[in-house]
Amino acid sequence: MNKRLLFSTTLLLLATLSGSSFANNEEISKCHNHIKPLHLERERVAQLDGIWGLFEKNRALQGNSVVAINLDKKVNSIIFHLEYLCDTLNGIPMNEVARYVRDGINKNGEKDFRKELIILGKSKADIDIWFEFTRYSIKNEDRPLELNNIFESIKNSVPFIHSYVSLAEKINRREIDGSIVKSVGALSRKIDYFFETDKYMNQALNENKNIPYVDINESSGGS
Repeated sequence: MNKRLLFSTTLLLLATLSGSSFANNEEISKCHNHIKPLHLERERVAQLDGIWGLFEKNRALQGNSVVAINLDKKVNSIIFHLEYLCDTLNGIPMNEVARYVRDGINKNGEKDFRKELIILGKSKADIDIWFEFTRYSIKNEDRPLELNNIFESIKNSVPFIHSYVSLAEKINRREIDGSIVKSVGALSRKIDYFFETDKYMNQALNENKNIPYVDINESSGGS
């Protein structure tokens, strides 16, 4: 009787965990579906070679290509960070750096692992960054986000993407006047403000700033 009860309880627990995982994956997929229209809008501009490409094709705008490429980058950043919010809805997965440092500390202790990294050629400053990032990763591995709040950030980003497309189409039609460069600069500044004031976009920006982009093999003696 006890064995039967234990077996039934185990099956119930597995079913619950499996159902929860499916629900989480379903929410992430649903989140990404909300971004797809923005992808399509951005792709329309990409097919025109981006705002930078359009500026380069028009003699009257060529001297302002830096402003144009900055806007392209900021629009791409909107899409990237919205996708990041969807992907980390249920926490921030530990990347290769964090796993490497975590495992090294667990195996050798922090003090000895620091010595090992120094022998492998890492500077103290880099090691400090790695250790701080690993502590951050462990702390935020299960940090939750509210799906509806991500949807709100997606909705708030729509006007910027629409303005981006409108500007590109206007330039492509060669409707070029003195307002184009000003409009591109103004839209770029509005996107900056959006990242500063939208809670989740600002959080995504700051979380990504914490990630050290490094080559593990370079510091662990691999090839």
